[in-house]
Amino acid sequence: MATSLRQKELIRGKALYYLHLIYPQQATMQLLQAELDYFGYPIPIEELSFHIAYLQEKGLVDIETVRGPYSHRSVNLVKITARGIDLLDGRLPPDDGIYLEPPKESG
Repeated sequence: MATSLRQKELIRGKALYYLHLIYPQQATMQLLQAELDYFGYPIPIEELSFHIAYLQEKGLVDIETVRGPYSHRSVNLVKITARGIDLLDGRLPPDDGIYLEPPKESG
């Protein structure tokens, strides 16, 4: 199934949103995938890896590769950067490749 441009932008925005919620903790790709599924955006891990690499190239997330519980496997840990937080908080200009929901008015 082809993913629309808006869907890709939404997935990137939701990934940043979740990483912001757990900051300063990191998330495995599998945890991030499960959270996106919970938000209503089921996505194959390969496609999620593409979006996370995109966000990394923009300086919005960091990826750390560590040894997993079994020595022959590595695990990628993803963490939002200060730049990613600034984007979510509206301190950076909007990015056309990432859809962020407008902030809710408190009142």
